[in-house]
Amino acid sequence: MKMNHIKQLFVALFLLLSAGTATAAQWKLAKTNLNAAGSKDTLTLKVSDNTVDFSSFQVDFTLPAGVLLSGTPILGELADDHALTWSKRADGSFRCVVYSVRNTEMKAPGAVLRIPVELAVSFVEGTFTAKNGLLSDKASKGQPVTDLTATLTSHKEKAKLVVNVSGLEQVVNTEKAAVLDCKTIPATLPDGKTLTIGYYKDEKCTEVAGESDRKQEGIFFVKVSYPEDAEYEAFEQIYTMSLTSKKAIAEGDITPPTAASIKAGQSLSTSLLSGGSVTDEGYLVAGTFAWTYGNTVVPAGTHEYSVTFYPDNSSYYNTAALSVAVKVDTTYKVTAVQTTGGAVNVLGKAEDNVYVKGQKISLVATPLPNYQLSSWSIAGESVDLGKKDTLTVTVGADRTYSANFTPILHKVSIETFGDASGDLKVTTPDDQAADGQKPVSNGDELQQGSILQIAAIPSVNTQLKSLQINGESLKGDKVTLTGPLTIKAVFEPKPVNMALVTLEKKNMEHGSILLYKEDGTLITSGSTVAVGSKIRVISLPDAGYKLEGNVGLSGVTRPGTDNLCAVTGDITLVNASFVAKGYAVTTSAVSSNPSQTASGTITLSKEGEDGSWTEVGSGEELAYGTRVRIAKAEGQAGASLLTILANSKEISQSDILTVTGPLTVTAVFDHRVKIKREYILWPYQEYYYSGVSRPFTPFASQTYAGFSFDVKYKINDGEETSTAIDAGDYTVVLRRAEDGLYEAFEEIYPDPNKPDGRVGLKIKKSKVTITKAPTSHGANPGTRPGTEFVNIISETKDNVTTYKITPKGDALKNYEGTTIYYYSTNPVVNFSLGNSTPVLRSSNGSQPEGVRITNGGLPCDLNDIRAGVTITLEAVAPVGQHFVEWSDKNSDNPRVYQVTGDVEIYPIYAPKDEYPACTLAKSSEYNGMAQTVEVKGSDTSCVISFYQNEEDCNAEVNKVPLKNPGTYYVRVDRPEDKTYKSYTKVFTYEITLGTPTVTWPAASDILSGQKLSESVLQGGHAGIVAGTFAWSDPDKEITEKGMQEIAFTPTDPNYKPVSSKIEVKVVSSTSSSTDPETPVIPVDPVDPENPDVPTGVESIEEGMSLYTANQSIFVDMPQEVALKVVDVAGIVIFEGKVCGKMEIPVGHAGVYFLKCTAPDASFVKKVVVR
Repeated sequence: MKMNHIKQLFVALFLLLSAGTATAAQWKLAKTNLNAAGSKDTLTLKVSDNTVDFSSFQVDFTLPAGVLLSGTPILGELADDHALTWSKRADGSFRCVVYSVRNTEMKAPGAVLRIPVELAVSFVEGTFTAKNGLLSDKASKGQPVTDLTATLTSHKEKAKLVVNVSGLEQVVNTEKAAVLDCKTIPATLPDGKTLTIGYYKDEKCTEVAGESDRKQEGIFFVKVSYPEDAEYEAFEQIYTMSLTSKKAIAEGDITPPTAASIKAGQSLSTSLLSGGSVTDEGYLVAGTFAWTYGNTVVPAGTHEYSVTFYPDNSSYYNTAALSVAVKVDTTYKVTAVQTTGGAVNVLGKAEDNVYVKGQKISLVATPLPNYQLSSWSIAGESVDLGKKDTLTVTVGADRTYSANFTPILHKVSIETFGDASGDLKVTTPDDQAADGQKPVSNGDELQQGSILQIAAIPSVNTQLKSLQINGESLKGDKVTLTGPLTIKAVFEPKPVNMALVTLEKKNMEHGSILLYKEDGTLITSGSTVAVGSKIRVISLPDAGYKLEGNVGLSGVTRPGTDNLCAVTGDITLVNASFVAKGYAVTTSAVSSNPSQTASGTITLSKEGEDGSWTEVGSGEELAYGTRVRIAKAEGQAGASLLTILANSKEISQSDILTVTGPLTVTAVFDHRVKIKREYILWPYQEYYYSGVSRPFTPFASQTYAGFSFDVKYKINDGEETSTAIDAGDYTVVLRRAEDGLYEAFEEIYPDPNKPDGRVGLKIKKSKVTITKAPTSHGANPGTRPGTEFVNIISETKDNVTTYKITPKGDALKNYEGTTIYYYSTNPVVNFSLGNSTPVLRSSNGSQPEGVRITNGGLPCDLNDIRAGVTITLEAVAPVGQHFVEWSDKNSDNPRVYQVTGDVEIYPIYAPKDEYPACTLAKSSEYNGMAQTVEVKGSDTSCVISFYQNEEDCNAEVNKVPLKNPGTYYVRVDRPEDKTYKSYTKVFTYEITLGTPTVTWPAASDILSGQKLSESVLQGGHAGIVAGTFAWSDPDKEITEKGMQEIAFTPTDPNYKPVSSKIEVKVVSSTSSSTDPETPVIPVDPVDPENPDVPTGVESIEEGMSLYTANQSIFVDMPQEVALKVVDVAGIVIFEGKVCGKMEIPVGHAGVYFLKCTAPDASFVKKVVVR
């Protein structure tokens, strides 16, 4: 017990009580706008305007509904060697009392108290109060603090504006300036605001592109912006708009694809597009549908988003923009918090605590030993959820669930019987009591696990006949409460020639001295033993202590060679010194990912005798009972602190720990999973120049990251840009911010350390494309780029004009080679592709088979092929087949064919090979991290995805991370290529419960015949896994040393319980915990003399006894005095004359002042009741 009191004249009390009329100090919160609902924060209480340099203070604070205390309040930086006690009061407020053993002053203004809190996900705002504040200096002079009322609000994250853009590539219109079509979701913005759209000629948006500019071919940059307002974040994006003379795809020629449903908050690219087609004059146009901006994070609801069709023949066709509806499931945030006495976890917990509406989740409450689940509650709601350990809920709103735990209480009955009188004293340890023991009365209810010290005190000429616990003889002098307990003592008259045994607890703190008869019968304190008989003395230290020196007993001889002492008279324990053992205190910083080294540190500090705190050395031994706390725990290199465990019990950074055995404090840092470079599929992509920015599309296999990467490009000067339009080799920079699962990702392609690696984006130069056939032999064809950027050489022979077209000037940047076009006025020939081979406008292996026929890149009509022309034929094989040769045995594809007359020519195909079957291990064990799998037989073209439900796997929706225990479906997809057919295989995969790696605790010694529950478990931990240690069979009676089963029960339901056996040593009448035997020395009993009656202030104080316990002040005055007890508000708690012992109940913790007046002296004491 630490009690801060100061001698003062009685006037000091009146100075304190009159402080209410002085200028009051002020409380202030450092901030009232807290973090987002569903997260943690800290309330910092400051004080200012104080006129005294205070050494102690008191405050009562209340938290609003929806703001939950998440740890122990801690002192602010103004504190030095100060101590804090706090308690929850009946009205729901919390009282904090801060004091200094050395009366060290705090120098305000500044922070005095930090209150860790967790905000319910439904919390919006509420009222915080700080009342009954009082500052007190060394001289007990006080200053009140004005009550504070403050409104707390949660930070509301502003929505991100979603902008749909279409028209990124358009056919130039010389009569009308091109504009970009921009639509927002929602369609209507607050206060009638609209987007700001500006058109520019340069990417830095400095040179404005006017309407006349946008009536000509070219590339323009469009800045779309929206200012931040009360609802939306600021939005700014620069788009590239290309105006070309290529052919536009009509809206009516597009059959849109369908989009898979996703959940709110995911990237649009998570929704897979399937199906869809494009035609031109009845011919199929091959190409690819893709989200225009796949990184858009989408809100709940069904909305249409912009999709772009990229034609394979991009030199002839413009891209096409269309809108596709996406169903986005509503999500809610669900969190779970625990109160003192247990832990609560969510089975299958999402990293962001976000779940789809209608999803069922299970919350599991795990009480700590000697606690029980009393109820479930929802912050801000009044509802009965029952008391089952597992609560299954259907997600339908943002909610914070609390698991509330209460101590398991048992009634203690204390009875005395017999034809003689005596007293039965029962106590339980209490650090706040003067002698460290709190009295237990008949009918009291105590928490399970409480240790009861039991002493029978016979009256004069009386002895203890029997002392029973629930009908059985008490073994030793204490018992651990495991159920309802009846303690029964029977007294009887003391016979002559019998020696009374008195073993007072005050003479053997932190252990027991036990006496046994020669036959092994325990001799209980208060009973008698025959004079002349022999006894054995046995010591049993409490857990964490050891016997030091000799045991002093009166009424016995020294032990003989048989280690027995002869009884010579009444036996009284004079002294037995038990001292604290030292235990190693170690810290460890570990990663939640077992394959990684932690990037973080943790240090502890210890409390000294004078109340100061100093750093704990690595592996330093500290005495049992030493208090330690976290000095610092912080992550490095991007690692964040996930949790702190003390011997596998989860604690907060503000908790104060007590050394009760080997202590291992583990800081677990959250190392997110690394997205390996090799997981990026299609790292090398190439396209032909088309005049538009064709985005590099990365995809991460084996992860939940999918397409969610930010893509930038570098070329020549190394400056990054968001677009890649011109031909050239681009360095691609892929970035992805860290999230709850994955580390931040940044890689460049190609890797400068692998200059020959084929990774990056290559935009190849195109050939000049014929956009319009000439109308006569003397006319030129239309080209892209325009005729001013090309050289055209023509020659006419046999009614066929051959045009040779090459780029020139600026066009050489993006075009190369010679394009040859043949114009013929000869008769049309009958050109046949066989019975069933259709004509394609372009080619794509995922489309139906056909033959693409072009002349100089211009698609040909099968019914208008004339003699004398040379055309290009390209065969596209059906799905699952590959091209072998043409019917005329030519094996080139594509091939150049000179038309001379009627002809039938068609491609011949053969089936592709099946892709070799892949295999996959069936299961793995939970390890706290998102996992990957090794699919044997797969190559870099295989896409590996994870699903929780089979129907989701079949529909390719709702991908999940492979992390929590359960059954998963692993889908391996490999697209068809030139060699193999497409391959899809679904594997069932199981993640089983994790197995904790445990360092088992040690067990304290017990008496023979005691239950195993009397042995205290000391130390032990399970690495990163929180949980509790307990005996498997605590009611088992132990009679000899041996191995006993102990269980570790994780509070994380993702781990399974494990058990082992540890050694328990037994102390009996023939064995002792002291090697070889308990050292005994006879001591003459002290004959107490009545002390002189003290006089004066010093003598009164020296003779008095004063301590606090159980929200009461206990005094024992050596002479009659007038006593007055006053609280900090000036209310008189007690006033009257006292001589001897008295208990003064005060009702609650706080600072109190005692005025003690004797005939010749008076003084004032300030005491702290905790």
